[in-house]
Amino acid sequence: MKYDLTDWENRRRGMTPLVEDAMRAGLVATDKTAPLVEFLVSRGVALGAPPQPLLAEGEAGSVNTPIASEPSVGLEESEAPRFIRGFHDVLITIGLVIGLTGLGGLWSVLAIIPSVIALSEILVLRQRLALPAVALTLAFAGASSFAVASLLEGKLGDWEWVAMSFAPFVMLSIYYWRYRAPISLALAAISGFAAIVFFIGALLMHWTGNDLLFVNQPWLISALIGLFALASFATALHFDLSDRARVTRRSDVAFWLHLAAAPALLYTVISLVYLRDPEASWFADGTTLGQATAIVAAVAALMLTGILLDRRAFVTSGLLSFGYAFKILLDEGGVSGLFTSSDTLLFVILSAVGAVVLSLGIGWKALRKRLLAILPIAVRDRLPLS
Repeated sequence: MKYDLTDWENRRRGMTPLVEDAMRAGLVATDKTAPLVEFLVSRGVALGAPPQPLLAEGEAGSVNTPIASEPSVGLEESEAPRFIRGFHDVLITIGLVIGLTGLGGLWSVLAIIPSVIALSEILVLRQRLALPAVALTLAFAGASSFAVASLLEGKLGDWEWVAMSFAPFVMLSIYYWRYRAPISLALAAISGFAAIVFFIGALLMHWTGNDLLFVNQPWLISALIGLFALASFATALHFDLSDRARVTRRSDVAFWLHLAAAPALLYTVISLVYLRDPEASWFADGTTLGQATAIVAAVAALMLTGILLDRRAFVTSGLLSFGYAFKILLDEGGVSGLFTSSDTLLFVILSAVGAVVLSLGIGWKALRKRLLAILPIAVRDRLPLS
């Protein structure tokens, strides 16, 4: 049975607080709340209860914990990560950025770490402010990584540094364990994958005894970045498809992972496009018509993936590459010669890219419905709800 999107969202909002109460009473397991809500809504159950905050002060929750429904966020906007509840969050975040920057300038980066921890106890653990949690997680990741590198500079050998590349993963994992911010779990996974790729690269250089291995074999760089991209994308899919209704923090974790995976996937494809012609480089005059066509095809494939998964990160990550490839296509087709100046050509490219983005943005919902209708039911039933 199919439901109108607005009706489906209203039903979900009505059910979520009740299921949350059942979870707190120990009647429903934490990891079963989102599937239960989805099941009940699909069967037409609706209580009409107004949405209530699902996390009181001091409750950290987990990636499986449902998130409070917001009246302004409907299913059509289901990708939106929950990091802004109002201008209150924005104001506090501005204060955090300015204050921590000043503190680092007056003292040192080391002074930022205890400040971030103290502020996280109040703003993240108690008040559960989402946008400040993003800022504090980024500040903690950057400050702690820089602090470790500064303290150990000149004291470790090459392999010790390889081992230390796992430090951000460890620190972000601890931060997530304490504060349960979705971005901290995503960054922990991303830093872990990056450290593994770095370790594999160092291992290859050690086995071959060739310090110029990646200079002489540039395809290895593409392969390692591709490995990172695939690992990030697979993990994002795991979180995304396990919360098809996007009512838990798993969806937010997937958002941040997709944000890292999308440009990494595009970088891998573009680097492979240029491998056959070592003399050519990105955004250089040596780019051929075939290379530009391949780049456009890669960006289109990413956009298609983003539409199917209902993730806009795959669209935005390829805009720069798409614009440049479009310029090459105009040059090779002799169209660029029709314009009187390079400025005019630039504005034409910007207009074309803007038109593509606006068309996708305005017609996102309708286009996604059409694409989902083409897919087999078994595949469609595993993708995020539309």
